Amino acid sequence: MPRLTLREWGKARAWQWPRQAGRNGRRQAMAQARMTAGMNGVVALRRLTGGIAAALLLAAPALAQSSPFSPALFVNERVISHYELEQRIAFMTLLRQPGDIEQVALDSLIDDRLRLYEAAQLGIKATPEMVEAGMAEFASRANLSTEEFLKAIGQGGVDPQSFRDFVEAGMVWREAIRARYSAVTSITDAEIDRAMAEYRPEQVPTIRYAEIVLPGTGAERSASLALARRLRQQIVEEADFHAAARSYSKGETAGGGGNRDWQRLTDFDDKTRLALLRTQPGRVSEVVQSDNSIALYMVLDRAEEGLSAAEMAVLVEYAAFLIPDGPGALDEAAKIRRRVDTCDDLYEVAKGLPADRLTRETKAPGAVPADIAGALTLLDPGETSATVTRGGWRVFLMLCRRGVDKALMPSREDARTQLMNQRLGAQADIYLEELRSEAIIRQP
Repeated sequence: MPRLTLREWGKARAWQWPRQAGRNGRRQAMAQARMTAGMNGVVALRRLTGGIAAALLLAAPALAQSSPFSPALFVNERVISHYELEQRIAFMTLLRQPGDIEQVALDSLIDDRLRLYEAAQLGIKATPEMVEAGMAEFASRANLSTEEFLKAIGQGGVDPQSFRDFVEAGMVWREAIRARYSAVTSITDAEIDRAMAEYRPEQVPTIRYAEIVLPGTGAERSASLALARRLRQQIVEEADFHAAARSYSKGETAGGGGNRDWQRLTDFDDKTRLALLRTQPGRVSEVVQSDNSIALYMVLDRAEEGLSAAEMAVLVEYAAFLIPDGPGALDEAAKIRRRVDTCDDLYEVAKGLPADRLTRETKAPGAVPADIAGALTLLDPGETSATVTRGGWRVFLMLCRRGVDKALMPSREDARTQLMNQRLGAQADIYLEELRSEAIIRQP
């Protein structure tokens, strides 16, 4: 699976804050920001910075030759130098940022100054560890290590410190938004339910990785756990991991240094998938414990794999409980309805009865028997029907869910995180627009 080049990747601006929110949500948020800050002020500010950008581009070559670190612009009396502007233009060009690249570069530098100032007001500073993690996160989106990414942008004339400054502004802004809004922003279970019901993936994340699998049963478990923790601390390079896999792993991949080919993250169990999601390429995962093994993983590369039309198809999951048909069948159905809220509750109703009294299936809509399908079309998840009869039985139907294959669905916690990011992202847009409207931006 080929790596993306920097030019193919080209999503620098989006990294500043997760933008999963839909276009309509962002437009609504920005409309609210404009009403708050005043439309005239915002429009005037945009025109001002646009005019400044044009003036700077005309003046920059001569000024840069004499003093590249001379002020190009002041934002609330904080300097943006000609050198910084040239570096940001080069960086945005490498990443193929759409639009007027010079104006985009200037706008992003202005925004960074405002972000850094507001974070400082809240007492938020980026530690070296935070910045290193942010650089690794950014680089990993191009399937590169930090060192590979710095080399790639360096060939395009971008200094490592310019990239570091860009990342630092994004990191402190993220923390500032969380500090300001997280405590007053909540996501309800109903919102998660709606998001899960509407989820329609087009791609699935994949990884190429290496593994060290150690015995996890009996007297060996404690020794394996101690060894895994020690190896996690000692392993630094990919070659170290492969050597450790050959020496210690008991898995089938040990002879090959623990290497595994590309695999979908949806193929892993929840515990392993979460550990792999948290692990940046070139890093060793946390120790993953199961009933039978102790494992360490190194993520070697990440990518996205497109889903086929069949995989993206909406499926219907339903449960059918058979009630002996007769004068009291509908009353029995009503009693059962009062006892159950989800399809899982029907297992308690069917406890002790023959296995064929309760069935639960997941099918494409066209594969559902016609009489069942007709009843299900009238139901929302969690609702029931007892209108279908078959061979002396009344069928108590409950719709469990409609949606894509469960293996492709995010966990509820992942969905909550994504919704929170959307909500905070909208707040961040409003907040930054307000800061822009109030900023004093001037040329030297």
